[in-house]
Amino acid sequence: MKIKPVLFLFAGIALWLTGSAARAQDLGPGFTKVKDGIYVFAPDATTTTCSFVVTQEGVVMIDSCNSPLDSRKMLAAIRKVTDKPIIFLIDTETHSDHTSNHFIFSPPATIINHEGAGEGMRKEFDPKRTETLVAQSAEMRAAVQGHKMITPHIEYKNKMTINLGERIFELIYLKNVHSEADTAIWLPKERVLFAASAANVKRFLNLRPSVMIPDVLASYKLMKSLNPEFVVPGHGPVSTTKIFDEYEGFYTLLLKRVGELAAQGKSLAEIKKELKMPEYADWHDQNRLGVNIEAAYKSAKK
Repeated sequence: MKIKPVLFLFAGIALWLTGSAARAQDLGPGFTKVKDGIYVFAPDATTTTCSFVVTQEGVVMIDSCNSPLDSRKMLAAIRKVTDKPIIFLIDTETHSDHTSNHFIFSPPATIINHEGAGEGMRKEFDPKRTETLVAQSAEMRAAVQGHKMITPHIEYKNKMTINLGERIFELIYLKNVHSEADTAIWLPKERVLFAASAANVKRFLNLRPSVMIPDVLASYKLMKSLNPEFVVPGHGPVSTTKIFDEYEGFYTLLLKRVGELAAQGKSLAEIKKELKMPEYADWHDQNRLGVNIEAAYKSAKK
């Protein structure tokens, strides 16, 4: 007799979880409901992730998605969840796969990123990107209508806090980790962290010349110290702090191996040709190992 209430309890929890998953799935493939009012769109393992958070006052978006088609899917999903306006759109970086579709959300959204973001976007702007997209399909041609570059309306310095309705958004600058301006977004009450492209899911990072591996490692230490329950990467599905651990392991080993070869007097070209990382054979974008070796060599020669 005592077992039945327990069975009913577990059955109730299972039904609740199934219902929650179904509600998230109603938004379409690639959408995940992380917590109440927090949704992430990650179409696959490598495409740009974009997200939205519903508050009592309105919606906060994080990045404007990889393509106009994805952005319009995002807008449709938001409208299924709420009729509240999109108040803010926070960029986690400056690259076009995160920022080129602001025109779909702004106005009304006010766009925010760190100091230097606008300049970085203008420097990286490719006027032919729209032409390339238009040529892909009639659907894409319709989605890209009205395209224009919109740079951030607000550029903060180092840290910024937004209190909107019942939620707190803490914006944290990540120095030299990926682009001209990178921002992590921390929701302390919900313990959800949007980690920008400082870390993705089992993917070699495309390190630009300005990126320094010690700065990347410092960003992991900073973000882990927040003790998030969920980590949303710049590319790929929702994860946990394990992605920081994986990258720390990778870069520690890479620095060691590059340092040893450099100490033997080997040139960068020789190291790039010789060095392999078989432990990470299952990671995406294997062709990026070279730029990671270059960054490690730069650190080793300092």
